[in-house]
Amino acid sequence: MAASHNFWFVWRVPILLGLLTVFGLLAALLGTGAWHWASWLAMTLPLGVVALCLIRPSKRQRP
Repeated sequence: MAASHNFWFVWRVPILLGLLTVFGLLAALLGTGAWHWASWLAMTLPLGVVALCLIRPSKRQRP
């Protein structure tokens, strides 16, 4: 049971970001109007997470 817990603890955010990206791509390709706004939002959120992780200082101590 601990292995399953570790799997979801590690992979839940990357899976969520991947699904959000796929939704954004499909919304941009298949929809019009409000779907384009939804696709912009869905594609911007993963980029915001990446930017936040790059800007935020690491918790590890550097030698």
